[in-house]
Amino acid sequence: MAKPKRKGNNIFKDKLVVALIIAAVAIIAGGGVLVMGDSIKGGLPEVSAATCDVSPITGQAYDTELPARPLIVSIDNVGDAIPQSWISKADIVYEFPVEGRQTRLQAVYYGEFPEEFGPIRSTRPYFVDLTREYKGIFLAHGWSPQAQEYLMTGVVPYINAMNSSLNFYRVDDKEAPHNSYIKWDTVKGEIDAQGWWAEDQKIKPFSFLAGAQVNEGASAKKIEFVYTSSECEFTYNAETGKYTRTIGGSKYVDHETGKSVTVDNILMQKVTSSELDNKGRLKIDMCAGGDAILFTNGVAVKGTWSREDLDSRTIFVDENGNEFKLTPGQTWVEIADQNCSISYK
Repeated sequence: MAKPKRKGNNIFKDKLVVALIIAAVAIIAGGGVLVMGDSIKGGLPEVSAATCDVSPITGQAYDTELPARPLIVSIDNVGDAIPQSWISKADIVYEFPVEGRQTRLQAVYYGEFPEEFGPIRSTRPYFVDLTREYKGIFLAHGWSPQAQEYLMTGVVPYINAMNSSLNFYRVDDKEAPHNSYIKWDTVKGEIDAQGWWAEDQKIKPFSFLAGAQVNEGASAKKIEFVYTSSECEFTYNAETGKYTRTIGGSKYVDHETGKSVTVDNILMQKVTSSELDNKGRLKIDMCAGGDAILFTNGVAVKGTWSREDLDSRTIFVDENGNEFKLTPGQTWVEIADQNCSISYK
């Protein structure tokens, strides 16, 4: 898979290799995991995590320098769009309700970038709000009038097929409009040309479990989200410690690998939607706050979410006011409005 190339030197690389070897030995010996913070938890506390790049989104260490910003891609999620390409490589995926009783995915890529993205679809204002949260670069094909006006204010750097000369192309094994793709090399060329990776954006990290830490909560081996005209499930596998995603009880796979999509965490973020225009497009206040549930390691932790402003990250806390601790790895966030029901057992 293609990864971003950033400025570096041989001294840094040598230190990075040594740090990763030490970290691996420490993890194996202590049964711990590598997390964001001042030290490597469960290993040697004197070894600084800053010696290697640890993602603020996944809590995992990477053997290349992370870029200044993540890339957020608007992904189609209906009909012929499924299965999507390289959705399993996203660090975090958001599922949002949209008009037409459908949902759309927003995939956040940061630690690894696949060779192509798709099928890419149009944007809505609250997708742009999400991009602001991660100080990201937004990639989409199309926009609602409200989203177009919003993006034109320059709130986030973006690439959109509607006003870009970049090569968006149609694949043959899906029907339009569910088949728009673009190559990573093309996207990276534009990022470099625009200088969007010139300055580190200092993304606020999530909080992660360390060492032998566990979350306490109700058992949650199977979770079901029922939207207006679709439903998805996550089933926990105690052997792998991951949840497998299905749609309406059917296998959900990555188009490119053919393998089932699995995740380490599921976050339920409760919102309220209302109709924005006569087309049925939705309005969602991404700073309103509300109920939240973290599903990880087979348990459910109840709490709430809040967001100070649109340029701040959403904070999820438990009923005692402590920030949710995620399992290091990939996360799926279900943005559940009043038309979505949630159940787990």
